[in-house]
Amino acid sequence: MITTRTLWLVLIAILALRLASLGLYPLMDTSEARYAEMARKMLVLGNWVTPLFELDVPFWGKPPLSFWTQALGMKLLGINEFAIRFPAWLLHVASCLIIIRFAREQADEKTAVLAAIIFSSSTLGLLSAGVVLTDPALSFSVLLASYGFWCGMTRGDRRWALAGFAGLGLGLLAKGPLVLVLVGAPAVIWTLYYRQWRAFLHLPWLLGLALMLVIAVPWYVIAEQRTPGFLDYFLIGEHWKRYVVSKWAGDLYGSAHARPTGAIWMDLMLALFPWTLLLPAVYFALRRSALSGRYYGFIALWALATPVFFTFSGNILWTYLLPSLPAWSLLLAGALKAVPWQTGKTIIGLILALLLPVWLLIAAIDGRAFDRPNNQRELARAWQQLQAERPGTLFYWGRRSYSGEFYTQGQARRVEDLATLPVDRSFYIARRVRDLKRGIQGLQPFNCVEQLRASQSVLFRCEPLKAPTDL
Repeated sequence: MITTRTLWLVLIAILALRLASLGLYPLMDTSEARYAEMARKMLVLGNWVTPLFELDVPFWGKPPLSFWTQALGMKLLGINEFAIRFPAWLLHVASCLIIIRFAREQADEKTAVLAAIIFSSSTLGLLSAGVVLTDPALSFSVLLASYGFWCGMTRGDRRWALAGFAGLGLGLLAKGPLVLVLVGAPAVIWTLYYRQWRAFLHLPWLLGLALMLVIAVPWYVIAEQRTPGFLDYFLIGEHWKRYVVSKWAGDLYGSAHARPTGAIWMDLMLALFPWTLLLPAVYFALRRSALSGRYYGFIALWALATPVFFTFSGNILWTYLLPSLPAWSLLLAGALKAVPWQTGKTIIGLILALLLPVWLLIAAIDGRAFDRPNNQRELARAWQQLQAERPGTLFYWGRRSYSGEFYTQGQARRVEDLATLPVDRSFYIARRVRDLKRGIQGLQPFNCVEQLRASQSVLFRCEPLKAPTDL
């Protein structure tokens, strides 16, 4: 039979493996590199109010909480992958502690630690523990707010109830009003179903709402003053049109992620993998009434709130499911509690728990899995070395490379029209291999020599052709 001590060792091993992997692989996902570069700009320019998409273009798509944590990470630990991912790892550890506290109070310590293991070793949970995105901050905010609501409703715990309102304030700074829906919907439905209106009315609403507003509103006011138009785009565009308009054309910073209706549920299977394989345990636990009562009722509503909300959304990403992952982990842990942990089942559980963390560390050390066009670290380093003897500006031809900008400290530039390239000095130009044949004749006015191929990209050094001399 598996012991609580063994579960603690497994959880610590997973968290340690994830921590060890943070700095071993480059920024390669487009979103991760984009947010990393905006956090770097925030730190370098000292502009802690408005994240910048470009030096003269404000980023209105997300509030700044994640960028603040990432910029602080780089301020303390230097501008590198480990520093910029470390805040997400800390948020993940803090989430594990709340999950453990939550489940230990309602079940037992073994179930509590198992829930944290499921959360940490699932595909989305593992990735989110070291990713440069806004979702980890939102997920932690939803978890804190949900636990605070539960403590306030069931125990009359005023301090944790206020902490829950603080979680709502942090959520408003992490991704905006979405946190009110993801926390409020299950809270109100649970209150109605279990007829808990008296406890609901006794929550510290005045002080709690004041705390939430004090945390979030000042930034919104200052941000609108600094860049007028922010509130209209963020509240109407990002929180209404993005949700209801498939292929929304108003996105100022990227492209819409149009998906079929209900695709979020397939994403949920991926997000929970490999623990998806044990989801039938939830069904059998429900049949045996092992997941009954007010606690599991609240957890189930919390788990369903996010996928239900995004079922009919016109634009979704699988990372949107992260706020629901703690609840799914608590449900799975509660269901598995009813399963006797015999030797064979223990081995299967340990394999599932360590499968992805070990694979990620091996892949990060090996490096071949990260040879992708969105990873421009090696190309940027080669350009920096060439600068010593043969200086020249680095241009990215056609596609903007956020990774290239980050690794060159913002010196890389994008060029769409080759006619705008300098004709009086040498320069470097980078192009994806698959795009190389398109428009290559545009480089004919220059003498271009290939310098390097890395991450499915090629780096050229170009010099203007000498004008013919008059006879």
